[in-house]
Amino acid sequence: MPSARSVVRALLAVVGLALLALGAAIAVPALGQEGFPVGLAIGLGVLLFAVGGAALGAAALLSGRGLRASQRAALELAGVLAVLALVVPATGMFVTPGLLYDWFGVAAPAAAVMGWLYLSLGALAITVVVALWRAVEIAYAAATD
Repeated sequence: MPSARSVVRALLAVVGLALLALGAAIAVPALGQEGFPVGLAIGLGVLLFAVGGAALGAAALLSGRGLRASQRAALELAGVLAVLALVVPATGMFVTPGLLYDWFGVAAPAAAVMGWLYLSLGALAITVVVALWRAVEIAYAAATD
């Protein structure tokens, strides 16, 4: 019988991949379109990407002590980027809005949203790469044993 840790890891991996697929299914058809609902669809797709990436990162972390030092460092970098994705735009909009408006003018709110988006997608990309890297290692180890 598999351990609870391996069951949770497998469930997180499946949920993460499902959320990434759902995010792509929602966001990709909306690309190139115009209008308010399209923005909501793209925003929901990006949010699903972020949640799916977090689930894949958690699955990679639950893979145990087998994570390489470089994989742990990459996941820590993704965590730092995720925190920055929240802190930097919020600080720009609510703590120092004058500075943000001086740099970007009337496009300051859009700059804050794009900053959040780029930092979140960077964290997501790192997490997905590490999760796939770890999954390939586990699959290779299982195939060669």
